[in-house]
Amino acid sequence: MSDEIHELKPDNILDLHNFRPNEVKELIGEFIWSCSQSSFQQGTIIHGKGSGSLRELTHSILLKSPNVKSFQLGDAQNPENWGMTTFVLSDQDT
Repeated sequence: MSDEIHELKPDNILDLHNFRPNEVKELIGEFIWSCSQSSFQQGTIIHGKGSGSLRELTHSILLKSPNVKSFQLGDAQNPENWGMTTFVLSDQDT
């Protein structure tokens, strides 16, 4: 194992496939905060298609977040992609 520290660039895409369901709520909250701190205006959460439980959880968290202005399934290029959700952050000056 290396002791090197690698700095990761901020990203506005979060893929939930590698996380346990009990980690998702806190993770999404931190992701929204990270996007706003990195001056991203929008973000994407990949929750997969599956049973829809991660999608529903993702949407409930986005709906409750004061930092999120709006969200939708898919993105502008592919709104029918129900395996991901994009969101727009609220203006930070308000």
